[in-house]
Amino acid sequence: MKPHLLFATCLMMLSLLAKAQNKKNAVKKFSLKFNTGMVFSKPGDELGTVATKGKAMQLFTSAEAAYHINFSSKTKFGFKVAGVVGSDYANFLSNDRSTELKVSVTNFKARVYPFAYCGRLEDGLEQALPGKMPFLIQIPVWLGIYSSFNSLHFDYGTANGSILETAYSSLSFQDVTVKRNMIYFGWGFQPQIFESESCTWAANAVFDFGKYSWTNANGRTSSFKTSYVGFGVQYRF
Repeated sequence: MKPHLLFATCLMMLSLLAKAQNKKNAVKKFSLKFNTGMVFSKPGDELGTVATKGKAMQLFTSAEAAYHINFSSKTKFGFKVAGVVGSDYANFLSNDRSTELKVSVTNFKARVYPFAYCGRLEDGLEQALPGKMPFLIQIPVWLGIYSSFNSLHFDYGTANGSILETAYSSLSFQDVTVKRNMIYFGWGFQPQIFESESCTWAANAVFDFGKYSWTNANGRTSSFKTSYVGFGVQYRF
């Protein structure tokens, strides 16, 4: 199945699950999120032997449809599964600075949040935080739990990449564009920084890390690593 059809199918299934669940109770388990910000990329594997970093900051955008699944009917703690579609950009320079690589990627990811709470985040934190602890130990424990709830996630996906090699300092280079099917692995944190009284709207920060890899024309592996910094807005149904 093509990546965009797979994402559309996942989105439809999540919507149906949310509607069926919402008929049983008023808990908002289905959510839509939009993230944007800056991505920083570094070439690796065979690409890293011929190219280096170019323009540091590039734009990224993504849209996510997620559904919360409780560990049991007696708790609001559980995990979230999500489908993500996004657009990334990267820029590299050849080692001799004669050409520039402009990379644009459309990605389709499956995402899992292993620690999630379906309700007001403050309520979940109160239940999860341990009892009496020394103050200096309590702070890192609190930060660890806070950064994990509805935040820590792991990604796997595919991507359609377009790589344009164009002149940078050379005056005679003719533009070349290649298309590549890529694989993505990643993880990160998207901690909540705002939540409305109704728990309908929320805002989050983005600190994600990943790697795109593909088979190049020589039959070898090329790749580039990514680091994302940004913010997002989420709506819960």
